Amino acid sequence: MDNKDIFKYGEEILHSINKAAETGNFSNLSDDVRRSISGAATSLGSSLSSEIRNSVKSGLQNAFSPKDDQRTPFFAVKVNKYSTNISGMIKIIIGSLIDFIMGILIFGCIVSMSDGTSSLKTDLGPLIFVVLAFAGGLSLILSGKKKRALVKDFFYFGNIIGNRAYGTVKELADRTGRAPEYIIRQIKRMKQQGWLPYASLDKAETTLMLTDEVYKEYLRSTAYAEQHQQEEAPQQQNASTDEEPEKVDYYTIDPKLPKDVQDILKEGIEYLHKIRYFNDLIPDTETMSDKLYTLEATALSIFKKLKETPDIAGDLRKFMAYYLPTTEKLLQSYVNLRKQSQSIENIANAQKEIEEATDVINDAFVKLLNQLFESTSWDIASDISVMKTMMKQDALL
Repeated sequence: MDNKDIFKYGEEILHSINKAAETGNFSNLSDDVRRSISGAATSLGSSLSSEIRNSVKSGLQNAFSPKDDQRTPFFAVKVNKYSTNISGMIKIIIGSLIDFIMGILIFGCIVSMSDGTSSLKTDLGPLIFVVLAFAGGLSLILSGKKKRALVKDFFYFGNIIGNRAYGTVKELADRTGRAPEYIIRQIKRMKQQGWLPYASLDKAETTLMLTDEVYKEYLRSTAYAEQHQQEEAPQQQNASTDEEPEKVDYYTIDPKLPKDVQDILKEGIEYLHKIRYFNDLIPDTETMSDKLYTLEATALSIFKKLKETPDIAGDLRKFMAYYLPTTEKLLQSYVNLRKQSQSIENIANAQKEIEEATDVINDAFVKLLNQLFESTSWDIASDISVMKTMMKQDALL
């Protein structure tokens, strides 16, 4: 499956669950999730031939068709890459020439003072001028290099984000191999240059929003979250006395693994602990508890497989970015419903919908991840069954 498909279907499922959680209406949740998964399965069957056709078509269009001046949210303002690069190079050349000349003059001053033909007192004024000029040359060189790096990053970031109206700093950092702090700094410089006039970073500086519509939606979501948090504050205070989730040593992380793989494995441990925490809040006699055992065993098998085949880290991260938060939100909604005591029939129906949606997501994990790992000849369904049995035997469940 293409990475864009993973994003697409992940977004659809996450949107369905967010909508159900916010409105409290879970009546169509399992059907919505099932439709998204069905679309993913259909896409899997035709993805390869579609990619070939699109590749050939794109190649022919690029070769024989005039290029249209298309705009994406990131490239809302046209930036001339070549003229910007040239201006940066001119700064570097001028700065280098200045430093070369000033360097010769500084060397001459030092030689003349050392052989006694001049003194620091007589040459102090000219020497200060030469040193300042040399510093100015260095400043031009650094400015030119920064400008060339900035325009290079501008087009690199834009190609990563594509047609989307938003992107995460983490994604840009992972794809470019740069630190998140560097990404944020470059984005702010692009705004100062006027290249990203409509762009905004969220409060935590983790997400880049490229249109006013997305930014307004972010503000609405933030306002809703703050209001919801205030309403939930009394419940959170009562829940503060609950037991902390049991910490289980699921696996060890080899420090020799690439950093991005180590990060995914660390997030995996946190996610597994969350599943265990939610499962501990549900009696073992309920069917939902067994579904969470399956989910935990599935995720554990996947993360252990990642340790053996770290080259699939990139695809797995994109998968995790949508499907893991989706299941977490789903489980949180289920636990919240169990705490309510009103409208028993409605709550029971909503819980049933979430249970069915959990079944669909469990199946989706197996089917979609079989595609991600197909090159490794790994039967994930068998591995999950074995892992679940071992966990029960070891009294982890």
